Amino acid sequence: MKTLPTNTRGCIAHKRVCPLSSAISTAARRRGHSNRVPSIGRVRHVVKARLGDEEPDWEKEMSIFKQRTMRPNQLATLRELESKVNLGRVLWCQDSLAIMTGINPDAPIGTKLAFVSGGSGILLWHRSDNLAFAIIAGGASSIKPGDSVECKIRGILQVLDETRGPITRKEYELMQAPAGDSLYGAVVNYIGQPITEVDTPANSAAVQKHKSKTAAVAALNAQQQGEEQQQQLKRPGVMTSWEEDDGPDIAGHGIDALGLERLKPLINQQVAMKNRDQITESLFTGVKALDTLTPLGRGASLLVIGPNGSGKTTLALDAIQGCQKGARIRCVLSSTTQTAEQLDRRLKVLEAAGCLDNTAVFFAPPDATLGTRLATVMAAAAAGERIRDEGGHSLVVLDDLAPLSDAWDKLVLALADLGQEKLREGLIKDEAGNDVALSPQTEQELVDYEGMLVSGAVAQRRGFFSILFLRAAKLHSSFGGGSMSLLPLVPGRPASGTKAQIDMSKYQTLSEEQKEKLSAMLEKKKAAEAAVMALSVGPGEVKTETVEEFISIADGQVVLEPSMNAPSTSSEAAVGPVPFSVNPKLSITRVGSRAYYKALEHLAPQIRLDLAQAEDARKFATNQDDPVLRRYEAYSQRIAAALQQQPGEPVPLEELVVILFAIQSGLADTVQPRDVSAFLAEGLDLLRRDNAKVLTDIAKSKQLTAASEKGITETFKSLLQQRGSQ
Repeated sequence: MKTLPTNTRGCIAHKRVCPLSSAISTAARRRGHSNRVPSIGRVRHVVKARLGDEEPDWEKEMSIFKQRTMRPNQLATLRELESKVNLGRVLWCQDSLAIMTGINPDAPIGTKLAFVSGGSGILLWHRSDNLAFAIIAGGASSIKPGDSVECKIRGILQVLDETRGPITRKEYELMQAPAGDSLYGAVVNYIGQPITEVDTPANSAAVQKHKSKTAAVAALNAQQQGEEQQQQLKRPGVMTSWEEDDGPDIAGHGIDALGLERLKPLINQQVAMKNRDQITESLFTGVKALDTLTPLGRGASLLVIGPNGSGKTTLALDAIQGCQKGARIRCVLSSTTQTAEQLDRRLKVLEAAGCLDNTAVFFAPPDATLGTRLATVMAAAAAGERIRDEGGHSLVVLDDLAPLSDAWDKLVLALADLGQEKLREGLIKDEAGNDVALSPQTEQELVDYEGMLVSGAVAQRRGFFSILFLRAAKLHSSFGGGSMSLLPLVPGRPASGTKAQIDMSKYQTLSEEQKEKLSAMLEKKKAAEAAVMALSVGPGEVKTETVEEFISIADGQVVLEPSMNAPSTSSEAAVGPVPFSVNPKLSITRVGSRAYYKALEHLAPQIRLDLAQAEDARKFATNQDDPVLRRYEAYSQRIAAALQQQPGEPVPLEELVVILFAIQSGLADTVQPRDVSAFLAEGLDLLRRDNAKVLTDIAKSKQLTAASEKGITETFKSLLQQRGSQ
């Protein structure tokens, strides 16, 4: 589209040339005064020169001239019309969330909102052409149903569309989030203000700077009491996205914000498919089970699913440490499940490992409003996008994803309270994109959503969740080749696979005794699965149905087993790092082997295959004393032992390659499963001491050569001989 000249006037559309206006223009140009009207004598002279002896109808010509010169500029009129925004109305507001009606349907998500009460908000989702959801950022206590609300406009664009011709459209103002380098090493709220309760070097420096500035302002105000001086010395540094004097409704308000040297939209549009590149690069995390079973590709989204106390936060912090060794990936963490004191204890681990300076932390306490916690999650994604868009690579850890699903559930329930018609509004659209009115009989009608036939309600929910998931992307090299990977933590459990009760009357060939035994076995299994499902939604956990929805959108998932020593609290930080155990059967990735380094490309997939074969052997075995079954059991136990690791100890790539090669080559076959971890640790120590070149070569080339394989084999055989002689 091409921009039209701003001085184009409406009279250019008329084909008839006005002699009078043409004469005036010609006379003025000849005299060198383009803005001065020439004398009437001069005009008559020019007209006669053009028309000869014919005397024009001066009254008629003057009438035409006045009509054309007094006609308003067409594009100016369009600009004036476009600058007018729809005045919407608040239908419901609670927990820093709002449902509105009547705002501009063409406003993109992330647009700033202004409420008549003086509060501000962020457009979160268009439910229909008439209904919209929003996050209330400031002044939530003063906003009530019935209040007016409007979208903020940045300007009016005049463009030339290739198909529609000249058009005029609004450019809406988006709510910006801090994304600058000064965020790294600090713990801030979603507008960049440091959290004073968390003690990091960057936070301490920001707080001390604020205290010094406040003291200087107070001293100067004591000398200059005039109103003008006080206004000039008003507290600096508050983000310009907030118009209200009281600021946003979040902790940390009053301290100068960090990260404002770079800004990104808080809720951003997803990257277009044509601007993306295929995910072919590995983001190594140092978490053995994750890197082996479900590798994380740069630009992918990988869920970490597990109930309370399963070690999700521990895994995430290990991944932050591991990905910064060598590659120095920029990391962003959003924390909405821990108190400031608990987060401070967990961040000490990153600080001790030297990773905190390369990690930005966005924080909202668990008792913060739902809208604030959701905005904190979105702000972390915005900071990661800035690194990606500048050609870098970032890992964004979301601890956890509950605010996204909780916000949707709360807004949909509020719609139901407003009436079933509101709940059905916008579920289905016609081919032109207009809302279709639904009745109770047609509300479950299926629609095509990204190649799937789902109900309108499911399509809406998937679209809402996707505004976060699809922000993960690997950009094409023509756009810098950067990437942002997502590692969202999901408190909950995937579906257990419980089936409907089987009708035994259909099995005519079974005896009554066989039917009774089979029924008893199935009932026992059903009771066990029901007991698990009854515990599947603990405090602060996400419903299984929503977990499955997340799984269907993300690029893969790591499922953690429930810990036998799981804490009763929903936050692992209350008890410190929790060891985690990965379920290899339920953990998958859709990226495939493309996300492996060459050194793991053949080793890691074989581990998954071996575990699957062991599972099949257990399932179909008729004799528990079968030697084949016992061999599979021992092998799978050795693999499980090899993939275990202590919290806070990420494993570098070269060591993981050695561990997997030793297991698959049979070098640990004579070792009891309970001794495998110690055996592998001894082998690595011996390799570092006697043949360190093997580790160096793997780390440098990211490949496992024949020479490296020979060195590993010789070292571990030597260890076996030493252990055998003892």
